[in-house]
Amino acid sequence: MQLMVAQLPSSARRAAGIASFAAAALAPAAPARAQGDGNGFVTPFSTVFISTGKLLMDVSKLNPRFERLDLLALVPPQRTGFDAISNSGYSIGIGGYTPVGRVLLGGEWHYSDLGEESSTFGKTNRLETNYAMATVGFAAWTGWRWTLYPFFGVGVGSVKLTLRDRFGVPLAPLTQDPSFDEIVLSNAPERTINGSYVMIQPGLGFDYLALRDDKSHVGLVLGLRFSTAITPNRTTWTYQGRSVYGAPDAAPVGAMLRLVFGVGGFRMAK
Repeated sequence: MQLMVAQLPSSARRAAGIASFAAAALAPAAPARAQGDGNGFVTPFSTVFISTGKLLMDVSKLNPRFERLDLLALVPPQRTGFDAISNSGYSIGIGGYTPVGRVLLGGEWHYSDLGEESSTFGKTNRLETNYAMATVGFAAWTGWRWTLYPFFGVGVGSVKLTLRDRFGVPLAPLTQDPSFDEIVLSNAPERTINGSYVMIQPGLGFDYLALRDDKSHVGLVLGLRFSTAITPNRTTWTYQGRSVYGAPDAAPVGAMLRLVFGVGGFRMAK
């Protein structure tokens, strides 16, 4: 397990560390009925989970840089040779949270592959993204086996655009910062452009703790999380360690619905 975590991206390792902290909260506990207080509030359970869902990506400014209708007006007509990239893809993530009173402190990491497009000109383009964020939730409505909570996440993400040309030839090293269009139109066999963005994600979650019996305090967690991806700044791109001029914005956007599967349990009652 330690080897698998060490092989994750740095952002994933940070989220895994937070999730591990939540897992530590799943120590042997007293029966669930000991988790309430005199006011009827039920302390939420801790959980670590994996999640899956669909992610939307804003490629409205990226795809026109592949289409380049202006190149068709040249004599002779020219093309970039790349097809448009899909704006959606399935994603998978890991995360966890632990309660401090009604406050739920946690972290998550998510990865999504938007797919690879292959054109008749022997060129392919592939778009991937991943992001890690810290989350703070509020246990608005709790029971012995379920928690309904709004949450707010803040983090950073990266996007990776890979361009390949089966007829490409190696190029000399760069001597100055390139423009995005220069990279797309070059005939290098492979070009990898990396971007970064800031992510804000408000949402609402519902988790259900399935216990074997009333004496159990650790069980399986099933849940749903609905959230909205907001990226307040433009994506910043680099290529071969150099800044990229005139690059389009591309980042997660819109509503996301995720299914959650994990392990959860109550902490020791004092």
